[in-house]
Amino acid sequence: MDLTEIARAWFAMCRTGDAERLAELVTDDFVAHGPGGSGDLAAFATWLRWYPAAFAGQQPVLEDVIQSGDKLVVRYTIRSTYRGGYLDLPSGGQQVRETGIIIFRVVGGRIAETWFEGNDLEVAQQIGGRIIPA
Repeated sequence: MDLTEIARAWFAMCRTGDAERLAELVTDDFVAHGPGGSGDLAAFATWLRWYPAAFAGQQPVLEDVIQSGDKLVVRYTIRSTYRGGYLDLPSGGQQVRETGIIIFRVVGGRIAETWFEGNDLEVAQQIGGRIIPA
């Protein structure tokens, strides 16, 4: 599987929450880095159970795919329907547009590490979150 196919498989796995596919795609010492810190495979598997339930019907589009050595950078857009469970914000079936960038480090055809940056604040605002000045 080339790196672009690995990225497509990643987004398909995130869309369904398929833990078996996760185990196939990542190394045993996988680490995910993001705005909330870093986590191992078990921590990411917990997130994977939550994400497709909270944001259902995901329609990912890989906007840009750039490869350099063992790294793959993907700029993406995902449209989905919010079903609840994010920052205690109530669900009204809101349509959500999420954008972000993920950098994958691939070793031996499997993902060893990811770095994620997304538009979490914008997503929260789309589903009713508001910034309250101190």
